[in-house]
Amino acid sequence: MNKSGFYILLCVLLSNASIFAEQWNDDFSNPQQSKLEWVGDWSQFAINRNNQLQSQSSDATESVLLHASTCAINAEWQFWTRISGACSAYNLLRYYIALCEEDIHADGYFVQIGGTNKNITLYEQKSNSITKLIEHPARTKILDTDASYVSIRVKRDDKGVLHLYSLIEGIDSTWIEEGFAFVPMLTSQYSAVYVKNTKTRGYDFYIDDIYVSGEQQHESLSQDEVEASVQLLSENISPNHDGWEDEVCIQYFVPNADYLATCAVYTSNGLLVKQIHQQTAIQQAGTICWNGTTDQGDIAEIGIYILYIELLNKKTHDTLRQRMVVSLTL
Repeated sequence: MNKSGFYILLCVLLSNASIFAEQWNDDFSNPQQSKLEWVGDWSQFAINRNNQLQSQSSDATESVLLHASTCAINAEWQFWTRISGACSAYNLLRYYIALCEEDIHADGYFVQIGGTNKNITLYEQKSNSITKLIEHPARTKILDTDASYVSIRVKRDDKGVLHLYSLIEGIDSTWIEEGFAFVPMLTSQYSAVYVKNTKTRGYDFYIDDIYVSGEQQHESLSQDEVEASVQLLSENISPNHDGWEDEVCIQYFVPNADYLATCAVYTSNGLLVKQIHQQTAIQQAGTICWNGTTDQGDIAEIGIYILYIELLNKKTHDTLRQRMVVSLTL
């Protein structure tokens, strides 16, 4: 790739308001420029001969680099990372898509690669505490390997909905949506790379091909403006209790608390297999999962099934209906 670390700031007038659109990228082909744009613990990072940012520490430590970035809405963040060795709670990488101050402990949002569940997650960081916003229920321990090569993409639309996507080399053939979450207000002054490592793992973390674009956000958004939506998080289920695809899940989002959910599983011939919900009151965001069992408690036969979901607004009677095809194997 054509590696450059450039920073473009455009001022665009929209609807008589001043909106700042920003785009920048760094693929570390110009180490001198990268070291000017990123501030922080350069003694614990290096740009290697492959033009990748690599952790470089002989001790157990936490290392941080920050880059000015105000992207928040109509925004996209992308990067590639490699972790040589197993992930754990003490060996992980975070990419902060937003920090409101030049401080890794400030309020913000980050994607975590690794951690206790050895997966890919997105967190909100606020008042010295973190809250998990996105975690794919079927991809726990997905990074339980000796080495992980992961591409990450995060998008936030003009309604304030964050979408997290990943593509893991050797596992995924295309981008997988890890999930989505509504964030009413996102303020950013910096992006950041954060590495936490044990003493023997100080050289095992790499990041490259960072791309960021978007606009500043000036006003908080209302959840009522977001349409009801559902997303099938996996098309496959293998309920053999091996910890991999033991259930299939639908992630949903509704704009208010007035919705009821109906969800059922049918054979391809239309026979009812499992009634999961029948006009059940639901929270504004969550997941509905099928564990592969029938209404009688038996494991369903191998084959193709239809997962039906209906979200009904009990006040306006607005209804979202979708049928999704899933494949069951053992």
